[in-house]
Amino acid sequence: MRNPKVSAIVLAHNNCEDTIECLSSLTKVDYSDLLIWLVDNGSQDGTAEKVAEKFTSVRIIQTGRNLGVAGGYNAGIVPALECGSEYIFILNNDVIVEKDTLINLIKEALKDNIFGILMPKILYYENRMRIWSAGARYRRFPPSIVMIGLNCIDGPKYNIPRNLEYAPTCGLLISRDVFEKIGLFDEGYFFFYDDWDYSIRARKAGYIIRYVPSARLYHKVSRTIGATKQTLGFWRIWGKSGGRFYRRHGSWLSALIHLGYLALREGTKNGLAPMIQFVVGAYEGYYQK
Repeated sequence: MRNPKVSAIVLAHNNCEDTIECLSSLTKVDYSDLLIWLVDNGSQDGTAEKVAEKFTSVRIIQTGRNLGVAGGYNAGIVPALECGSEYIFILNNDVIVEKDTLINLIKEALKDNIFGILMPKILYYENRMRIWSAGARYRRFPPSIVMIGLNCIDGPKYNIPRNLEYAPTCGLLISRDVFEKIGLFDEGYFFFYDDWDYSIRARKAGYIIRYVPSARLYHKVSRTIGATKQTLGFWRIWGKSGGRFYRRHGSWLSALIHLGYLALREGTKNGLAPMIQFVVGAYEGYYQK
């Protein structure tokens, strides 16, 4: 088996200890032609300096401000492609990989050029027998995209490779061909829905999103985004991303039902002010270009 050139891009916004653990796991993977990049997405905890001191081989990109998930990944993808990488392995900084995670993704990718996006089995970091995601699918009612296997105990039914409708971007291997054909992530999504949008664009271009259960990744779940939930801006951005997604890929009715359901659910849990901000954001995302 040939070893295509791969760039692993870790996206970080603060939480330096998580970033160091993620990079440590990447430096131990069983793969010979790997470049490791850190995109420091406006961290204020000295992440870039600490990583530079500890990992001399990691290439560091400092954005200077928080560009969001899509913008942050794009900041690393562009130079990685310019370096001749055939595959890009994007990772949140709150994950760790096993030694054979990357090689197992590559083995599956090389079986067919149509496998444009490959997703590992993602398990919880704290409970490594419980699944966070084995992909995602569309649910008709109430209309939504939902995780496959969320919170389920790992077992044989999740050990079968298959094609997916959607895959979350906390850990994905994406071929160079996909970027060349459909472009980068849409930076109109600051966070949330950027992955669902990219999944649809890739499938429309004829690529398959492939689930590879032999590749395993452990996720600490929302370490970065969780810190922003206390701000009203979080809810507005979430709503705006949802509105943007349904404007592009849904209908006004599916937007009304799904985003209305989310607004009521989150309002019940978090209060009236977050619900109002979510609705305002959804309106902005759906109607403003």
